[in-house]
Formats: sequence, structure tokens, C-alpha cells
Amino acid sequence: MRQLLSLLRRRTPRHFALLDEHGRCRMLLSSIDRPTSAAWIEIDEVRLSWIGQELPADCRRVA
Repeated sequence: MRQLLSLLRRRTPRHFALLDEHGRCRMLLSSIDRPTSAAWIEIDEVRLSWIGQELPADCRRVA
């Protein structure tokens, strides 16, 4: 029964930022699964003002 309930429970989405070759944010994504491309990094929160800018150092999630 516990396994069935764990399958039905919704997982909380994680937040990711796509960085370009200069380290600027090009896209933000909230997803349950990690994107397959290596350029995505996990972040703690999403702020639309980060698009086109370098991310603050304290927003990156430590794995």
C-alpha cells in the first residue's frame, strides 16, 4: 500500500537554468526531472529578471 501511495504522490518540481558560453542565463525551466543537456544547472528559485544576466552565486543548488 505504501508503494502505491508513493506512486500517486506528486513530486515537487525542481528549477533549472540554461547557461550560454558566457555564463548568462538563456532560459529557465521547472521540471520534475533533470534536463539531459549538460548546460542546465539546478537553482533554488526562478526569477525572470535573471534571463540575459549572469546568475547570482547564491542561487545555485549544491548537489
